[in-house]
Amino acid sequence: MSSDAPWVVDAGEGGGQLVRTAVCLAALQGRVLHLTGIRARRSRPGLARQHVAAVKAVARAAEGSVSGAELGSLSLQFYPGQARGPLELDINIGSAGSTMLVLQALLPLLVRRGGVVRVIGGTDNPLAPPVDFYRAVLLPALAAVGILVDLELTRRGWYPEGAGEVIARCEPLAAWPGFERVGWGEPVELGGVAYASRLPLHVCERLQAAAVRSWKKGEGLPTALRPVLRACRAAVELRPDEPAISPGAGIVLWVTDDQGQRIGAAALGEKGKPSERVAEEAAAALLADLATGAPCDRHLGDQLAIWAALAASPSSWRVAVVTDHLRSCLALLAAGLGCRYQIAGDVVTLQPAGGA
Repeated sequence: MSSDAPWVVDAGEGGGQLVRTAVCLAALQGRVLHLTGIRARRSRPGLARQHVAAVKAVARAAEGSVSGAELGSLSLQFYPGQARGPLELDINIGSAGSTMLVLQALLPLLVRRGGVVRVIGGTDNPLAPPVDFYRAVLLPALAAVGILVDLELTRRGWYPEGAGEVIARCEPLAAWPGFERVGWGEPVELGGVAYASRLPLHVCERLQAAAVRSWKKGEGLPTALRPVLRACRAAVELRPDEPAISPGAGIVLWVTDDQGQRIGAAALGEKGKPSERVAEEAAAALLADLATGAPCDRHLGDQLAIWAALAASPSSWRVAVVTDHLRSCLALLAAGLGCRYQIAGDVVTLQPAGGA
């Protein structure tokens, strides 16, 4: 597609993910982007703080400029520059807004150019996969096709203060192959982390114990699969003293199959909510996706789309749930990059158009 004409995108349906993906693609292509109707059909329309931070971060990375990147804005204009070479960025969201969603917008740029990106804000948020999901599920999936990103957590960031810190590092990578992730093997290990900051030790211990109990029960799974779960090694790590300014707790769980693939799920603690219920929610989400037999949980299925579109060869992946986020993201990638995709049942196939 020509990079001369502005790319105009109605961002009313796809939410923040569509905004982040569109700005990232515009930066990769060196193309002017006009976004309209941003989250217009949401209960709180317009840009939230983490969306503003993500857009401004991409503009800095591209040495470009942006107008309309303000809280509540329904439209913005992005003008990329001609930046080259390794990234060296420090981003402070200024709240408990998700560092992971900001990093999501920057990660393809970081991979293409290499460098270091540090983001300060929230690391564990209710409407975004937490940092440990990225480290345990997404990044290993990318590593399988040669995309090697080191993601360091130096401090947790909880609501309301935030102030968590993550640092992502990567060597430059010009191209990577597509991936095939359609088959799921036999579960061999339940992994996870039960973590807390500024709370008693028993919070983590109860999270861990309840998660393992729920896993062993295997509610919602076929009866024949439950003995397999009981035979799995359970390795849910306790991290009861995570550095942070605000108190908080959470759990991230994942299951690894005999091919080394992982799917995951997470849940966060809330004031007055028993640790057991938090762990049971995470385990139930993991078991529900496991029951589908898909090698991509509902979050991973969404997150792989941009990497498939930028790959050098076709990809196919089977997802536990075909989400609205995935559909809108695929439509955007097709419009922005010229790739072709198909959703057949729960399997997505994507033919790239040579990358950005």
